[in-house]
Amino acid sequence: MKLEWAPGEHVEVTFTPAEDEAAPLLVVWPAFGTPARFYRHLAPALAAAGLANVVVEYPGRETPRGVGRHSSYGYDALATKVHEAVMTYAHRERPEAPVYILGHSLGAHIALFAAAMHAGDDATRAGFSPRGLALVATGSPYWRGFERNGFLRSYLGTGFMAFVARTVGYWPGDRLKFWGRQSGVLVADWARLARTGHVRPEGAERSYDDALAAYTGDVLAISLPEDPLAPVTALEELLKLVPRARVTRRHAAIRVGHIQWVRRHEEIVGLIAEWVHTQEAEQRPNARATTGVDAQA
Repeated sequence: MKLEWAPGEHVEVTFTPAEDEAAPLLVVWPAFGTPARFYRHLAPALAAAGLANVVVEYPGRETPRGVGRHSSYGYDALATKVHEAVMTYAHRERPEAPVYILGHSLGAHIALFAAAMHAGDDATRAGFSPRGLALVATGSPYWRGFERNGFLRSYLGTGFMAFVARTVGYWPGDRLKFWGRQSGVLVADWARLARTGHVRPEGAERSYDDALAAYTGDVLAISLPEDPLAPVTALEELLKLVPRARVTRRHAAIRVGHIQWVRRHEEIVGLIAEWVHTQEAEQRPNARATTGVDAQA
């Protein structure tokens, strides 16, 4: 299904229903450079666990033109206009379902930023505020979050990518065999976060840092063993952006790669399903109130 998020601009989504039409629904934001089709085995596994889902394709990837110089979206467009289009579709498909967001790697950035930017009453009434967030295999690219070679790998590496993207007009990952083609604006926003630790997307009309600092939503943060792209230290840097969020941390036991958990997903799906269904139970009348800011596993 193609959704228009701006005049002449579309995003493609794939909906996988759960048996129960009122079951919670997850909007799934993929990792950097990872096509939506890579999640084709995860989607039915989530549905079997009672979680309907909508997998989002980054704009342009599904078109014959692909991502190129014409692609001008970054963090801000994804976390505002694209997010709003996807959430509107999700509520149209399942009007009675509570909607959560599952973000993988950079997709978790979009999830967190979108939730923070849509945390007010007006956004809630419009259907743009998710019930909660599940963040998997993610972290801030901020170089201080990487204990070894952080400066070289994150500060200089992302800076080089931003320079190439600015020069070419986009990140030519298809030619460089690294992370596929990416919008130059998105790469620049990501690299700025890596250098400064602040979320300051190009074209943003409101302060993301302020919105994140004020965010009080529910967050499940799942880290993986020996994940060099998203070590626990990088995850903690990301969570520092939302000091008031109600965070539940889980560290998976299975040793899989940063990307390959999507295919070897049994443990991760179980953790997500357990958390979402617990959240829903606590939303019911007379349910036990959630206490504390952080739950450790």
